Amino acid sequence: MLLPVSQVSSLVDSLNLTWVDKVYLNAIPNDDLDNTTSTVMLLQETDSSPAYLANNTFKGLAMGVEVQIFYKADLADDFNPLEAEIALMKSFKAAGWLIVSSQHHTTDPDTNQVTKTIYVTKNEMI
Repeated sequence: MLLPVSQVSSLVDSLNLTWVDKVYLNAIPNDDLDNTTSTVMLLQETDSSPAYLANNTFKGLAMGVEVQIFYKADLADDFNPLEAEIALMKSFKAAGWLIVSSQHHTTDPDTNQVTKTIYVTKNEMI
């Protein structure tokens, strides 16, 4: 079984999202921290705990992933982040992930980047 962030990364890769330039697992490399010219997605594990408890054991894992999106500073006028995020969340749902939370958009005062955080979870039998 792949790590939860690897599962979400594979799903995102399969969607061929033209609006995402880079996907990072666990951390953004230091040399890309100040990048405001690309839309970056950061995937971090939030849960990997026993699930489907029965007969003094567990038969699955509850997996959670935090999906952070850092939009490039100069988005195209015809690009609608909300529509892109809704399509992304529908793709997560279709792949068996539950949307636990979709946080509000924030704007970084220094870089003027819009950010978005979505939390997804899925229980999987082992």
